[in-house]
Amino acid sequence: MIAKLQSIQHLLSALSYCERGGQVLDANLCLGTSHEVYAQMQQNNALNDRCSKQSFHIKIRIAPEDIGRLTTQDWIDISKQYAVKIGFHENPYIVYIHEEHTTKQHIHIVASRIKPDHTAVDNAFTNYKNMDFCRDMENKYQLRKVERVLEKYKKKEKFVSNDKRINSMKDKIELSIRKSNTTEEAISYLKSLGIKVNKGRGISFIDTDGVRLKGSQIDRKYSLKGFIELTSRSTENYKGRSI
Repeated sequence: MIAKLQSIQHLLSALSYCERGGQVLDANLCLGTSHEVYAQMQQNNALNDRCSKQSFHIKIRIAPEDIGRLTTQDWIDISKQYAVKIGFHENPYIVYIHEEHTTKQHIHIVASRIKPDHTAVDNAFTNYKNMDFCRDMENKYQLRKVERVLEKYKKKEKFVSNDKRINSMKDKIELSIRKSNTTEEAISYLKSLGIKVNKGRGISFIDTDGVRLKGSQIDRKYSLKGFIELTSRSTENYKGRSI
């Protein structure tokens, strides 16, 4: 299972998208069409005019091989448990199911962040909360346990990707560091290997198929800061290694 959460400003757009793509599965303190639910949530959101992103948009999906394992009531129960986990269970929220009975079955939850006491639900560390929630649901409903990069780092384990594109990109970056003495030389060498480098506030690498990967996606040591440090002293770091 995978859950993704966004704090959003575009509430009506999110509700309209969910309404077009599926059916209402459950709701709390709101009811009706997307425009009617929007009006009800806006009334609730008006209780706190200091919060710039007053709503949540969540997507929860399961692995294709788990299709058929969850009943409609299971999905409703999962959405309620998720609302409690994140902390918006006392707020207006609505749940939609998309692509039901297909291998792409999933649910969307659109919720107000504004609680009855007029404070906003905290949106910090939601990646970790999502990860823990999904693992609990996988155990409870006997779903396939999805391997998560974040979980590996939380446990201080090294994540080994199965994506051949990432491994290929990593090999080329390693080679560019070995062959170069400066960051600019490494970037130039990568270009000769068909890898374009975008360097700004962060760094990303783009292969010949246009697949873009952030440095930290490939390996945490290839963040912008890490890549600059490695390539700025590459001769020292890779002295004695075979090329």
